Amino acid sequence: MRYVYGELCKNRESFADRIYTSEDTFAVADGMGTGPGGRLAAEKAISLVDRSRPFKSLDEIRGFFEEANREIMKEIARLGDRHVAGTTLSLLSFTDDTFLVGHVGDSRIYLFRNGKLKLLTQDQITYRNGKKYVKALGIEWRPEVYTLEDTFREGDVFLLVSDGVVDSLSDPEIESLLCPDIERSAERILSLYRENCPEEDLSFIIVGVD
Repeated sequence: MRYVYGELCKNRESFADRIYTSEDTFAVADGMGTGPGGRLAAEKAISLVDRSRPFKSLDEIRGFFEEANREIMKEIARLGDRHVAGTTLSLLSFTDDTFLVGHVGDSRIYLFRNGKLKLLTQDQITYRNGKKYVKALGIEWRPEVYTLEDTFREGDVFLLVSDGVVDSLSDPEIESLLCPDIERSAERILSLYRENCPEEDLSFIIVGVD
C-alpha cells in the first residue's frame, strides 16, 4: 500500500481533525463539541485505532467501535458535565485480499476504480428544526456503526476525507481530481480546496493499492 495525506486548517489551536496511517489501517476522525472536548475525542479515537489494529473481520471492527465509544465517553466525562463532545470516525483496514470499512458520522470513504468514483460509507446525518445533527462516538451509548467488506484490486485508489470536502466539492469534482498517481491527486485536492474553500478545514488520506 502507498499513501499520502494532507491537512488544511484556519486555526491550528481549534483544529479537531485527526488522521491515522499505517501499513494496513487508515482513519479520519473529526472531533465535535465545546472547548477542548472535540479535539480530545478525536485524539482518543485515533490512539485506540493504533492500539487495536490490524483488523481481520467486521466483527472485530464492530467490537472496536463499541469499545472506542465507551472509552471516548469516559474521556469526555473527565472534563465535567458542561462538556458535550464526540468524534466521527471513518476507518479503512486491509487484510489478505479484502478491505474492511467501519464508519460513524459524516466523513467519507471513497473508492476510485477504473476512472469511476464510488462512495463506500453512508452519511449519518439528520435535520431537525433546521439544525444538522451528526452521529458521533462519545455521544450515545449505542451508536449505529456502518460496516462494509469487499475485495480490493491492483490499481484501486481509496480516499478518506473529512466533511469539509464533502460540503464543498461534489462527487464529480472529487472524481476529476483523482488518478492512479496519488501524490498528484493530493496536490490537485489541496490546490482546488485552497482556491475554493480558504476558510474551511480539510483532512484527507489517499491510499493506492500496488
